[in-house]
Amino acid sequence: MRMFKPIKTKRVYEQIVEQIKELMRQGDLKPGDKLMCERELSDKLGVSRTSVREALSALAFLGILESRHGEGTFIAEVSEQLLIEPLALFMAMDREASLELLEVRKMMESYAAELAAARADAEDVKKIKEALELMEQDFKQNILGEENDAAFHYSIAEATGNRMLVKMMNLISDLLVQNMRSSRQYMFYKDGNAERLYLQHLNIFNAIKEGNHELAKKEMFDHLDFVETELTRYHSD
Repeated sequence: MRMFKPIKTKRVYEQIVEQIKELMRQGDLKPGDKLMCERELSDKLGVSRTSVREALSALAFLGILESRHGEGTFIAEVSEQLLIEPLALFMAMDREASLELLEVRKMMESYAAELAAARADAEDVKKIKEALELMEQDFKQNILGEENDAAFHYSIAEATGNRMLVKMMNLISDLLVQNMRSSRQYMFYKDGNAERLYLQHLNIFNAIKEGNHELAKKEMFDHLDFVETELTRYHSD
């Protein structure tokens, strides 16, 4: 069995790309910053202008750099939509992707519910409750209610006080709404599922309100596992 591959020297432009990305990670280059011109970069890095041009073209293709006519090259403001669109397209083309997203959510949101139960203050509990009450109205009026469902889960992420988790949830919020919309369309064909989903969210809320972090974690996992099971059954049928 072949275990190793020949080591290849990285091309010069790839090394330039990595340097620029590293400067961005460190915060030395920020969105809106102007980059040196090709000649200056070439002199600074000790490489040909051709290599610099290749690197800048690659970064522009990735949406990391933008050229402004008559002004130069700048670090782009990378929009969340730029990151989400490829994922949305992937999910639209691959039926299994929705189930894989649920697996990711089980890992992420179960722990989020546990943290929320341990850390939520009165204002956090109030926001989660408000989202739940809107979900109850949707349920009683036979509305899919994917937006309020997503708001419920997002408010739990906020209650953790973990800024990175909130950022991640915010980043995938549109994707989450799309996923919930399609999930609920499938699941609501089965009698009783709409009520089951609402009661599952109610159980999650009660566990968080009571500060029972182990139960909150379990209720969130069980809820998402139920959705995954129902969708798997629907797809197999």
